[in-house]
Amino acid sequence: MGEVITYDVIIVGAGPAGCTCALALKNANLKVALFDKNSFPRDKVCGDAIPSRAIKTLNNISPQFGEAFKSFKEKYVTTKTRMFYGKRLMNFEWVGEAYTCARIDFDNFLFSLVRNNTSTDVYQNTSMGDVVMEENGAYIKDKKNGSVYKAKMIVGADGAHSVVAKQLANRTLDRKHHVGSVRAYYSNVSNTLNNTTDIYLNKKFFPSYLWVFPLHDNTANVGFGMLSSEIAKRKLNIKKTFHEFIAETPELAERFKDATQLGELEGFGLPLGSKRVQVSGDKFILIGDAASLIDPTSGQGIGNAMLSAKLAADQIGRCFKENNFSAGFIQQYDKKLYKEIGVEMKLKSFVQRIVPKMPFLIDWYYWVTRSATLKKLLQNKWY
Repeated sequence: MGEVITYDVIIVGAGPAGCTCALALKNANLKVALFDKNSFPRDKVCGDAIPSRAIKTLNNISPQFGEAFKSFKEKYVTTKTRMFYGKRLMNFEWVGEAYTCARIDFDNFLFSLVRNNTSTDVYQNTSMGDVVMEENGAYIKDKKNGSVYKAKMIVGADGAHSVVAKQLANRTLDRKHHVGSVRAYYSNVSNTLNNTTDIYLNKKFFPSYLWVFPLHDNTANVGFGMLSSEIAKRKLNIKKTFHEFIAETPELAERFKDATQLGELEGFGLPLGSKRVQVSGDKFILIGDAASLIDPTSGQGIGNAMLSAKLAADQIGRCFKENNFSAGFIQQYDKKLYKEIGVEMKLKSFVQRIVPKMPFLIDWYYWVTRSATLKKLLQNKWY
């Protein structure tokens, strides 16, 4: 082993989860390193929706960070969602503060906050290899130049295909709890409202939905997702299915007749929170997509990613205070995380499983939301 560079905490992955963890550790008096395999600004294939939980987490870390995002121009405030189902339209008002923002902009915003407001050592364009656990710490190697880094704590924030989760938590793909998705940017999509996200359901393509989310530059993020197990069962080409969904949904076909696709239709995976997985262990914590925290019904992951990052930073502080980095002690993080989102995940997982088997529930949902009282109750719970 060559020269070893030592830190207290190594965070692998500088997306919303990794950057939020670094921000939350800024006053912990710890030597922190943040690694990303790409150089910023860099794109991340996503739906580009920023839910209220993400903004609340930023404010909890520092009101300064929340204010910085409010003044950030590359975003739209979203106040409602339109759900289209056949000829029916359901409107839902958002209770919390929410936005749409292209990930290339949002991730770079958070990354800049880290660089400008913390003493974190940042490594870009760095791909991490094997993680070796020893009694006195964890070692991780740069695959490109062979540099070796050591820390008492490793944070896996490296996304849906997390190297840290695969190596330390034996994570494998479970198609029943994973969504395959595609996304493209479009210009000139008609009937697009700056403050409104749109969801489309089509019985032919159950269990799935297509989204149209407005972006600040008068473009739209348009995407489609379906359970990976269902994609495999039906032997679907998901990119072809995306275009079929638009063509065979009359309202969408009308909206897209003069639209222009910008760039490639790109795929990405969503590890759902419909199944609890190992999220910590001896000297390590997993956060964000690496911890499989995607909302099973909406497919949103940024809010849970940032919340998990804040909770992980809190636990890291406790570990260093008590000088205890054992799996048993770190499980406090697991308990706090699932106390925050566990019931929500179970309920949404149930909805995700039951609706495809009983599509008439969507009709029932439509009639329920015609009641102002019941609609308000649902909005407070889900939006």
